[in-house]
Amino acid sequence: MSLMTQAQFVGSIALIRRWFGEKERWLARWDERAQVLDFVHAERLEGESYRESIDREVAWTLDLQRKRDYIVSSAPRLHFQAPLEIPGQCTPVFFVVQFFVVDLYGQQAARTIDADDRNQWCRPAELKAGQSADGRAIAPGLHALLARTEAIPSHGE
Repeated sequence: MSLMTQAQFVGSIALIRRWFGEKERWLARWDERAQVLDFVHAERLEGESYRESIDREVAWTLDLQRKRDYIVSSAPRLHFQAPLEIPGQCTPVFFVVQFFVVDLYGQQAARTIDADDRNQWCRPAELKAGQSADGRAIAPGLHALLARTEAIPSHGE
């Protein structure tokens, strides 16, 4: 479910990064239903940690194998808990969210991600602007969260 269609979201967001030379890029995924680019995210299930929820979702969504293709940071980059106004929504969305950095390893993981045309590597400036270089919108909920939390530094762009 898109982050922008709920009254609340309790879960995790994957900050999947890859280096292209000196430039850091972040993985967004095209959501056909909502017609936006969004980060891999997971609602936290009962009895599950925030880290376990995002680990499960990264493996399932991107068809990657845990421990072989990627690693999820042991601690969240940040925890955010507050209501946020989301453009296009009548009421604020209440977020309880943790952001986890996910690093890929090996050529197999990169090939798997690059073979899926729903995946797109975005520059920090695109995420900050709310639109990719090819004109596709960043999910309003994600855009609002990134602006509020600065989970992805936009310096150096």
